[in-house]
Amino acid sequence: MSVSVQGLKFNAIELFSLDKKKKVDITGNTLSIDYYEDILSPCITMTISVMGTGNLYNGLPIRGGEKVVLDITTATGDFVLDGDYGMYVYKVSGYVSDGVKEGFTLHLTSREGLSNETSRVQKKYQKQSIDIHIKSILKDVLQTKKFDDKNIEKTSNSYSFIGNQKKPFHILTWLGPKGIPSTGNSGTNGQIAKGVAGFLFYETKDGFNFKSIDKMVSATLQSDKGIPIYTYNNVIQHNKMQSNFTIINYNIEKNVDLMKSLRVGMYANKTYFYDLYTNKLDVYGYYLKDEIKTKLGKEDKISVPPGFEKSPSRILFRMADSGTLDPNAISADSGRDNVDMGKSFGRYNLLFTQALNMIVPCNVNLRAGNVIEAQFPKVDASVQGSVAAVDEQQSGKYLIKELRHHFEGNNMITSLKLVRDSYGLY
Repeated sequence: MSVSVQGLKFNAIELFSLDKKKKVDITGNTLSIDYYEDILSPCITMTISVMGTGNLYNGLPIRGGEKVVLDITTATGDFVLDGDYGMYVYKVSGYVSDGVKEGFTLHLTSREGLSNETSRVQKKYQKQSIDIHIKSILKDVLQTKKFDDKNIEKTSNSYSFIGNQKKPFHILTWLGPKGIPSTGNSGTNGQIAKGVAGFLFYETKDGFNFKSIDKMVSATLQSDKGIPIYTYNNVIQHNKMQSNFTIINYNIEKNVDLMKSLRVGMYANKTYFYDLYTNKLDVYGYYLKDEIKTKLGKEDKISVPPGFEKSPSRILFRMADSGTLDPNAISADSGRDNVDMGKSFGRYNLLFTQALNMIVPCNVNLRAGNVIEAQFPKVDASVQGSVAAVDEQQSGKYLIKELRHHFEGNNMITSLKLVRDSYGLY
């Protein structure tokens, strides 16, 4: 087996009572742990399967909100969640007892996942770069320091809005489609909309992130030297370090869905923009093929079926918010790009053009939002028994949409859901 599949050691897994006066070490009672990240989820989650002879469930007792800290040693490094990064119980399921021993599953989330349910975004936010709003909500509303400035990407556009008593995670994800990357174009150019829009807000083991899709797939984010390369192999050699980057299993979940792409207006869409102040109607066309400069595959341009490049398959309608947020200037608006909906619809859906599921030896250094390279064998019946050539269309760089670390005895694996926007290896 791979080195990373084995070598697990639970150093400490501790559960604290709500009043912090009692602490229970459940290290010896832990059967398995599953840890989850997702670029479409604002918080991380985890489950711990517990089996023991002590009266833990009602003895502590466990009623929700208890803090859990853990320290795990793996072949790829230590996996530690402690202090501000500790996890909290939000649900207990699968309780069984035979009078001698009991078993159950703890469902955990980060503290902010619980705080989000009791917090509201209330005030009016003045017109500023959207990343400033993101930091303000994290600090002042969620009251967290679990983010690095470098992971809150600056937007090129400013925006003003009112919280309207919405939950923080709702506002933080709602702001994503309105953000224009610093390398993009805000506004419009004549009757043709230019540039891209679309950010993602999500949490990883390192804290919270607010990043544009373009930046996430850009080579400037991660140099080729820093991108791990995984290769499919039917045989995993025992105690070989190179086996740590072997693809144990994979399956293609999605390659292309032309009908869905057309319905969401991915390739081409049209926005009717009505200004109530000037009583003027503008019409903007958006054509994705001409605007995508940064992508994961080798294709020079996005492949669009002939006849659909300039044929809008979705019609959008927006009204200007002139005067809504600025009582001193009726003509002033919130700062939104007139065509941000059309731009973001195209970019979000393009990212998920291809999706595949992959299982690899456990690697606790991987994060949702990272780019990895996966190499798959070319389908060729003539090479049975020998090393197959690399499929240069299916192989290439992928973005990690979701990951799950599974810790259990000598069976540590990382399950990945990978997505990308174009084909090609080099």
